[in-house]
Amino acid sequence: MTKFFLPLLLIPFFVFALSVPELPLSESLDEKKRGREFLQLIWGTNSVVSDIEATTYLKKLGHELATYSENPSKHFGFFILKDSSINAFAGPYGYIGVHTGMLLSSDSESELAGVLSHEISHVTQNHLERFSEKAGKQSYLMLAGVLAAVLVDSKEASEAILTSAVAGTLQKNINFTREHEWEADRIGTSMLKKSGFNPQGMANFFKKLQDSANAQEFLQSHPLSINRISDSLQRTAHNSGDYRQDSFEYTTIKAKLYYQQHQRIKLEKDKAIVYYMQAYQAFDKQDYQTAKQYSDKLLTINSDKSSYILAGRIASQLGDIEMAQQYFDKHDAGDEVNIYYMAKAYLDNQQPRLGVAILKPFLKMNQGSYESYKLLAYLYLKQGDFGRSHIQNAKALIAQGELKKAIGHYQRAKTLVRSQDLYDIINVKIGNLQQILDLSKP
Repeated sequence: MTKFFLPLLLIPFFVFALSVPELPLSESLDEKKRGREFLQLIWGTNSVVSDIEATTYLKKLGHELATYSENPSKHFGFFILKDSSINAFAGPYGYIGVHTGMLLSSDSESELAGVLSHEISHVTQNHLERFSEKAGKQSYLMLAGVLAAVLVDSKEASEAILTSAVAGTLQKNINFTREHEWEADRIGTSMLKKSGFNPQGMANFFKKLQDSANAQEFLQSHPLSINRISDSLQRTAHNSGDYRQDSFEYTTIKAKLYYQQHQRIKLEKDKAIVYYMQAYQAFDKQDYQTAKQYSDKLLTINSDKSSYILAGRIASQLGDIEMAQQYFDKHDAGDEVNIYYMAKAYLDNQQPRLGVAILKPFLKMNQGSYESYKLLAYLYLKQGDFGRSHIQNAKALIAQGELKKAIGHYQRAKTLVRSQDLYDIINVKIGNLQQILDLSKP
């Protein structure tokens, strides 16, 4: 069984549209548990993009759009998956995934924002819970398993999950998608308008996909969107004004994803993005002097955060920590991406203590990403502080929904730390995680 056919069976998991009464717009303990199980499935595929710039960008864009939704207090999480197919989906507890193929196929940031707004609307309107009420938990988690089988691209796993009975269940539920797909279009378009993006972004993207040979997965998982293009375009036709232009960050992330997929630079008209990618390619090939030459040219015509981040990474590899610090501080020195790369610069230059000194305070005050916790764990490891390294690895596992494994790392940390206060804190952490696991048992 080839991967091409698998996405055709994922329709209701992405749409979750059933005609049942409205549910309260808040997360239940059961939904949180499903969210953790879903995270474990997704991370277990090894498909999650680990580029902290790309993941942080998507999170910021997603959370910004969510503030304009009908229920901004809902929990959301965003991640990018390495998959060339054009697709995006909403999972339990507000977790939303975007395939690299989807991001690369977007021609504007408004189109990407339109897809995100559509998926956010599925979450805020509780379409997932409605599906769960109708299909039952077993079917709900079975569909999550189907998604995992697709992403892991395993023939054995696929054959174990994609039986004729599963296919029949999925096909049956397509009949319940019309009302909520329409609702997600309407609310998502409103979100785009409020956020300053072109409100036609969503409809324009759906319209473009009609003739795309690589869009079958998206069209099958959003089967009614094409029928609503005309309505969406008419609804936004009267809107006019100055809309947000594509950010340089959006453009560079697309260019990097293209390079990582094809191992070549895509031809661009914008001189700034050309210099950026020439510097990035040289950096990737560890030709840091050439990378600096292109980066210097870039900085003469572009002062975006992405340009200074790359310049800082290059300076770090050349051993110029002071210059790297200046570059990272150019834009919002307290931003997680800046903090992460500054800490990594200290690590790369054999100064792990300074890396801990900058990353630890940030993570103490902010909920960080998986990448930041793993970096801090490694910094502690390089210092020989194995107890604190286990603590940070536990936090990284929590970010993946792996609470049982996290408890294991906390248990190992208890045997290594020398501070009684830290020992007591670890006990509290273990107790809290165990309580969550106990409360979520059936």
